[in-house]
Amino acid sequence: MKRRAHGFTLLEVMVAFVILAVALGLLLGMLSRGLKQISQAGNETEASLYAQSMLDTLGTLEPIEPGTRDGDFDGGRYHWRLQVDEATDPAPPPPPPDGQPQPVPGAGAPVLYRAVLDVDWGARTPAQRLHYSTLRLRASAQPGDAGAAVAGGSP
Repeated sequence: MKRRAHGFTLLEVMVAFVILAVALGLLLGMLSRGLKQISQAGNETEASLYAQSMLDTLGTLEPIEPGTRDGDFDGGRYHWRLQVDEATDPAPPPPPPDGQPQPVPGAGAPVLYRAVLDVDWGARTPAQRLHYSTLRLRASAQPGDAGAAVAGGSP
């Protein structure tokens, strides 16, 4: 009678190593993608904080002036571009009370501004860019009134 040998054959050991190598490869790939996503989220969070601080000061600590400006944050790590234009109010004015004429906007009427801020970093690909758009309502400047551009309205 033949005795059956106990243990693993060479083929079984090789299959086990292949399965182990594939599993470790998948695990390392997932960890690598996870670290890349964490880095991307960190960059987006930092860019969002810079953008929020810039938009918070627009029209409150600094006057709103139509035009385009650009610059850098964090020593050139993040680049921003701000475009401010006068905008038309998308909501129609409320109807006047019966029998009264429609008011005509004139001098002293508030002005609506659209501010568009783009912040990008790294290679400046679409995946490394954040786009913000907001509206600001400000009192129109009166002749001889230097502070009217920042007074009145809400951010």
